[in-house]
Amino acid sequence: AAARRRRRRGRSGRGARPRMAEVDQKDIEVQKADQVDINRFSRLNHRYEELDDDINAAKKRIQTYKDALEEVEGCMEDDGICYRVGEAFTPMDEDAVTEKLAKLTEEAEQRMREQTEEIEKVKGEMDVLKKKLYSKFGSSINLEK
Repeated sequence: AAARRRRRRGRSGRGARPRMAEVDQKDIEVQKADQVDINRFSRLNHRYEELDDDINAAKKRIQTYKDALEEVEGCMEDDGICYRVGEAFTPMDEDAVTEKLAKLTEEAEQRMREQTEEIEKVKGEMDVLKKKLYSKFGSSINLEK
């Protein structure tokens, strides 16, 4: 019986199990500095997404203000215009509403310009980190969204 088992196992004595293919993938050690860079990239990516959402919301707000301004200019009411404050409507004259909408539009555009500048800086820093990390880790790391 022992001789039959040896014959089944073959000469190496390892049994009839299939051998697993050996992978020639070199192990890359992640240094603390690399982990810091990976974490920095992750935070920058999160900030980029936040800024992108804020910029899109600002574009919608600006368009809403411009549409409202067009409506005010096209309005021919003698009684003035009801301006919405929170959930209440307050009667205001056309010039005050136009001035308020122009001010809101300018503030939103200024904020959007600041966010656009910041997103460009974030994108630049992300590109630098991406090149650095891909050069070290290659396809072992995924830095895409």
